[in-house]
Amino acid sequence: MFCECRVAWLIWNLCYKWLGVRSVDFMDPRSHFEHFKILDAPTSINLIIGNVWIALISEIWRHRNNCLFKGGVVDHTEVFSLAQINVWSWTFSKIPSTNFLFSDWCLESLVICIQFSLL
Repeated sequence: MFCECRVAWLIWNLCYKWLGVRSVDFMDPRSHFEHFKILDAPTSINLIIGNVWIALISEIWRHRNNCLFKGGVVDHTEVFSLAQINVWSWTFSKIPSTNFLFSDWCLESLVICIQFSLL
């Protein structure tokens, strides 16, 4: 459900493109999470990347429940956008030095984090 279906695949590909990374998709969530990091990056960068993973899993779960129980339709771009908002909000609230716009975060998340020494 989180890694194998077409919608999840579309969501993860949006994420990889946004982060500017290449990745191999793993079929089980544990392996996917363990490999969802940037090699040779500081631990703090991979902490944010891990939060992106958690946010995506949460949104996939929430949207699937909406489809099953309320007749909703999953929109992979909406799922991804909501995850971006969640991670930006978390970063903004947990790291006092955060002073960049959400629009900048959406355009170049890793570049923004490095520029502001968040990671």
